[in-house]
Amino acid sequence: MDRLARSWESLDTEGALECFTDDAVYMEPPDIQLYQGHSQLESYFGALVSGTTMRLHNVWFDEVHHVGAVEYTFGMRQRVEADHGVAVVEIEDGRIARWREYQRKGSARFEDFVRTDGKRWEWSIGNYP
Repeated sequence: MDRLARSWESLDTEGALECFTDDAVYMEPPDIQLYQGHSQLESYFGALVSGTTMRLHNVWFDEVHHVGAVEYTFGMRQRVEADHGVAVVEIEDGRIARWREYQRKGSARFEDFVRTDGKRWEWSIGNYP
């Protein structure tokens, strides 16, 4: 995951592709984005521009089942918003075979994104039906 984040930040498309199996599936369910195989991933990763940032906050991995997850912030330097999310990954032969990400846009600072005070919450115990 660290190598992938560094590759994205340094615009190293080949380095990023090396982290994925040749037939990898990269998706954001249920129907936001889907890329299959190196040729589609190469186009997707190759579109990244200078200033791209990828910060990993927490990484979990189950060595028995070869499944893991990462909590991340993906954005652009100097922007006030970024995408924060969790990706679930399935690993085959040391590379990512499946990447499923679930994300929301919010403050670029992770600390502001996850704080609980000073926000107008959509749902809370005060307005839960």
